[in-house]
Amino acid sequence: MDFLTLFNAVARAARPAFQDYKDITDVNAPLQDAGLDSMDGMMIGVYMSEIYGIPDEIAKEMHPTTVQEFLDFINIHKTKDPVGTVEEVVKGVAW
Repeated sequence: MDFLTLFNAVARAARPAFQDYKDITDVNAPLQDAGLDSMDGMMIGVYMSEIYGIPDEIAKEMHPTTVQEFLDFINIHKTKDPVGTVEEVVKGVAW
C-alpha cells in the first residue's frame, strides 16, 4: 500500500467538511502546503496511529511537519501494517 496515498485519504477524512485539502505529492513538502495546521496534524496522527497499531502514549510524541516525518515515526513504532485497500483501511478507522 502506498503510504502517501493512505496519508492523503486519512487527511481528507480527518479535515472538517467545509475545509479544502490539497493532496500532498511530495513526502518532504511541509504539511502546511496542503493547508494542514497543527490540529489537523494531530488528528491525522491519531488515525494513523490506530491504523499502524501505535500505542497512545507513544503516538503523543509524534510532531511531524512533513509526510516523511510521519512515515519515519510510524516505521519505528508500528506494531502492525494495514491490510486491504486504502478505502477499506480508512473505512475501518474509528472516526
